[in-house]
Amino acid sequence: KNAKRWSPETPNLYRAETTVVDAKTSLFYDRFSDQFGFRTIKWTADKGFFLNGENRYFHGANVHQDRAGWGDAVTHAGFERDIRYMKEAGFDIIRGSHYPHHPVFAELCDRIGMMFWCENCFWGTTGMGGPNIWGGASAYPVEEADQIPFEESVIHTLRDMIRINRNHPSIVCWSLCNEVFFSDGRVMPKVRDFLRRLTKIAHEADPT
Repeated sequence: KNAKRWSPETPNLYRAETTVVDAKTSLFYDRFSDQFGFRTIKWTADKGFFLNGENRYFHGANVHQDRAGWGDAVTHAGFERDIRYMKEAGFDIIRGSHYPHHPVFAELCDRIGMMFWCENCFWGTTGMGGPNIWGGASAYPVEEADQIPFEESVIHTLRDMIRINRNHPSIVCWSLCNEVFFSDGRVMPKVRDFLRRLTKIAHEADPT
């Protein structure tokens, strides 16, 4: 009753303790502690985003999980430092570019008070055909033999991302992809069809 709402300004959190006990012997088998929060979100075409009924304008930036010299072997303290830097700079949202981050990243966003844009790993590499350090590959594969395995991988990570992170109040958006317009023109119709399928899958995985 009278649950306190979560927001970047008031990151109120609650904890559910789940235990598994044998009813006949009273033997204890397992315990799980789950952190969560209460908040409402709404996206509108004309007025934008609402958090707990309040219209908000995002102030944020992209944050990669990796760190120079460490790669993806970043400590939890490293995640916390990056999120606190963003908070101290006056931001209220982080876009997790460009792949699902470690679950601890979302947990820290919950605690520190930072909205999180959680993004799936379907992305292009800084443009098609131009000179860049990544080589300019098509975001969606051009070779037909690669397309079904690619789609299966993207769908798998999308479902996992939502299932793993669905209880975090900081997460306000499931992002399906990043810059998929960096795809070869020949496969753009398939990109559009695939995005429609991913949208449907995301709504099935999270009906809210």
